Amino acid sequence: KKADAEALGADFAVMTDEAVIGSLGRTFDCILDTVAVHHEINGIISTLKACTGVLVLIGGIPQPYAMAGFPMIFNCTRVEGSFIGGCALTQEMLDFCHAHKIAPEIEIIHAKDAEAVLHKLNDSSAGAKRFVIRSETLKEM
Repeated sequence: KKADAEALGADFAVMTDEAVIGSLGRTFDCILDTVAVHHEINGIISTLKACTGVLVLIGGIPQPYAMAGFPMIFNCTRVEGSFIGGCALTQEMLDFCHAHKIAPEIEIIHAKDAEAVLHKLNDSSAGAKRFVIRSETLKEM
């Protein structure tokens, strides 16, 4: 996944190494956290710039996060969340992507290949692609 993220322009892909997190203190303006399982976020919060840094949790998990309040208070960082942005925010994001020529890498597949692609996605061997089923192949199923 790191190679895929770097190919898409990311500076850093995975922040599981405490030494890496320590070296990134007060580096980021914004982090979009899309991890769909409970995980430690205090280290991630420590990489946010003071007074402007924002951690945005995308999606949700049932367990509450344990956050160290004082570092956030002293550094004026904040945590926000978004389950879904709604129509207006989605349109704003699409307009931004269009203006900056940001598009996903896609692969158009036959409907009969959907199960194999699901297995690739499940075992993380599909990379950062988005798969689109060619709708006319559904009638061949």
